[in-house]
Amino acid sequence: MTTAPIAEAPTRLHAVVLVTDEDDGDRALCRRVLEWSGNRVVEAADAEEAVAKMREDPPDVILLAASQAGMDVLDHMRQARAVSGTRDVPIILTGARPDRKDRPPVLHEGVDEYLCKPLNPLAVISRVRTMVRLRRIELELSRSNEMRGEQARATILLLEFSQNIAAAEDLDTVLQLTVDVVAELTCCRRVSIMLPDAGGNYLTIAKSMGMNGDTTDVRTPVGTGVAGKVFLTGEQIIANAKKVHGDHGTAYESAHFISTPLVSKGMGTSDRVVGVLNVTEGQEKKSFAAHVLGYLELVCNIAASAITNVASRQARDDAYDSIVVALGTLAEYRDSDTGKHLQRVTAFTLILAEDLRGTEQFRGQIDEPFLEDLRRAVPLHDIGKVATPDSILMKAGRLTAEEMVIMRAHAQRGAESIRSVLERAPKVQFLEIAEQIARSHHEWYDGAGYPEGLVGNDIPLAARIAALADVYDALTTKRIYKEAMPHAAAVATIREASGTQFDPAVVEAFLSHEDEFAALAAELSDDAQPRGGDRTCTPLEATAS
Repeated sequence: MTTAPIAEAPTRLHAVVLVTDEDDGDRALCRRVLEWSGNRVVEAADAEEAVAKMREDPPDVILLAASQAGMDVLDHMRQARAVSGTRDVPIILTGARPDRKDRPPVLHEGVDEYLCKPLNPLAVISRVRTMVRLRRIELELSRSNEMRGEQARATILLLEFSQNIAAAEDLDTVLQLTVDVVAELTCCRRVSIMLPDAGGNYLTIAKSMGMNGDTTDVRTPVGTGVAGKVFLTGEQIIANAKKVHGDHGTAYESAHFISTPLVSKGMGTSDRVVGVLNVTEGQEKKSFAAHVLGYLELVCNIAASAITNVASRQARDDAYDSIVVALGTLAEYRDSDTGKHLQRVTAFTLILAEDLRGTEQFRGQIDEPFLEDLRRAVPLHDIGKVATPDSILMKAGRLTAEEMVIMRAHAQRGAESIRSVLERAPKVQFLEIAEQIARSHHEWYDGAGYPEGLVGNDIPLAARIAALADVYDALTTKRIYKEAMPHAAAVATIREASGTQFDPAVVEAFLSHEDEFAALAAELSDDAQPRGGDRTCTPLEATAS
């Protein structure tokens, strides 16, 4: 057993290390150096004890002596791998230096590293630290892949919900679609929507799923009970209690319960609560994750808009608008943006399109339906960012080459998400343009862009217009990795990129309206903290990342 002094402590990882060794001295050495370097140590003298402790306290790494009384090492490995939650935990085998003719111990099944005895403290610390870091990288990658899969699933559900609810002709259909998508997004068994009576004094259950018994006679006075208070105040309530009293007896008995207002956003008037959404009985009986709360907020905004407008037969157009903004915000909600980025880019794009409409070159391509579809499509330009990890999206420093590849993938992912919905709703024209913009708004006029390297007019017109609008906003908005560029400097940058990054005709339209861009940027400036963004919009940002 080596007892060489250690000069200074390495980076502390605070990992759980299971040390299994029948040699008391080696276990004591490992405990001392590993606890000193910031880890928590669990000891076992034999294999049977080790497997039991793994079940009680799953480790981040296992330090295992090659010789265990009464049990072959490979049998030990099989038992260890069978323990729930430890199948992929790295194992460092310790033992005598093998003879040259022997098979290297690290090649044994389930073994990741090998340390020769007598143990060297620095070697123990270094190998454990390396294994822990690799394990955490693998877990983070796995979680990231799972989250991307979940976000892709949620995006499809929301896009389908958007298309279906926009086509709904009656209130019952709107409510049923809402209950169905909430149940899918939250994996909850009980969902209900409560609406006020004609006098606005009571709430009744207008549509539900998974409720016990007849709920048609349930009446909750506004201002009392959970749902009544939510309707009156417009504030969401998240309860962590066994029973929630006051609305439907024990109908919502659950460990976790959400009651959230359906708020119709006013056009020139104040917002109005039109109903209450109640969600409970999650399958895993645990608190709702932050991204699930984000999905619920989007669904509530969409549903409230549809409920408000369905009676006036304008539900389709109005719902489309709120739907697109809500879905576009899905790509932004992890940032601290207020959503004004989407408003600005949409407004900038329409200014450019209106100007181009008056030119001989584009008069046949840009008409009123094109402008209307463009208005609805632009907010979806960065929908693919839902699959970009927060560690990249919100990184304050320079992106690595590998991170830039992941960031740039949002264009293709966004287009694919919209295409999957378009295949189910081929007559929804604005989704065609939305797909074009999502895929091609980072293409360059000279072919140096991505993802396809399109050149000139091969880039769809809508994408060429939206690209300049997006870049102007990126240049003049403060991000976590850069300061905002003054308007004059942004104008100079875009002018210089005419014919390389941008269509010269679009640049000419921009230069004719640069004062309007500056005024709109000031009017719709963000009050929140700087956004992350995709930092692949401009030549300056691309080279600085």
